[in-house]
Amino acid sequence: MESKQFMKMKEKLLVLTKTYPIVSKKYEHLVCVAGITDKGELRRIYPVPFEVFWNEKSFKKKNWIEYETESDEPSDHRPESRKIITKTIKDLGPASFKELKELIEQKIISLEELYAKNPREVSLGIIKPNKLIDFVEEANENYKKIKEKGKQTTLIDGESAVKIWIPKNLFSYKFNCSESCPIQHKIMCEDWELIALYRNCDKYREQGKYKDEKVVFEKVKDKFFNVLPNKRDFYFVVGTHYRFKTYIVVGVIYPKKADKY
Repeated sequence: MESKQFMKMKEKLLVLTKTYPIVSKKYEHLVCVAGITDKGELRRIYPVPFEVFWNEKSFKKKNWIEYETESDEPSDHRPESRKIITKTIKDLGPASFKELKELIEQKIISLEELYAKNPREVSLGIIKPNKLIDFVEEANENYKKIKEKGKQTTLIDGESAVKIWIPKNLFSYKFNCSESCPIQHKIMCEDWELIALYRNCDKYREQGKYKDEKVVFEKVKDKFFNVLPNKRDFYFVVGTHYRFKTYIVVGVIYPKKADKY
């Protein structure tokens, strides 16, 4: 019996989100990148090394990128996942928020609809939350274990090494996902900007600029629960966890002052 031949292919992706780096046994530090292709398909790509996002030359959220995939087939049990050839990544520049919004609005779905589907059928979605109820903080139960793994380092430009900062706490949104949604959902958020803000605020606490960890949480909550959701357009990109198949918010999307409509 002949084995199936897999085809490499080029693909263009509008980057919607990137999660905070995780420690991988196989790839060292990885960033989960998700977006919408120029054909309107939701996509999750990996491995994207941490250093791709470290310097000013790296591509950002809301940018179009081009890359080659190792195969035209899913790279794991999630249908949107593709393994890419890292060296082929090209930054094609930013999209306007109008263009981004038009693509996003075609993909809006409720959590109930996602939960009703088999994770092998759908594992990514975009939600426009109807009502945010709360933003909560909880201890990261795996903090010590992850921190031990995080002793690995990633080389940047072959000269300096950077250690991944491991968050002691995790953050979750409580919300209704649509006007007809009768459920108060609670989903963890792993957006890159959220964790980066938490890290910076925690540094201020260590330096004595913030009184305690309560102030740190208040700063994070104010931005991600009070400020950003009041933007004209506010969305969640949700995706399933590789191992547990539960949905998490892998990124929040909102317009910035520099974005062109």
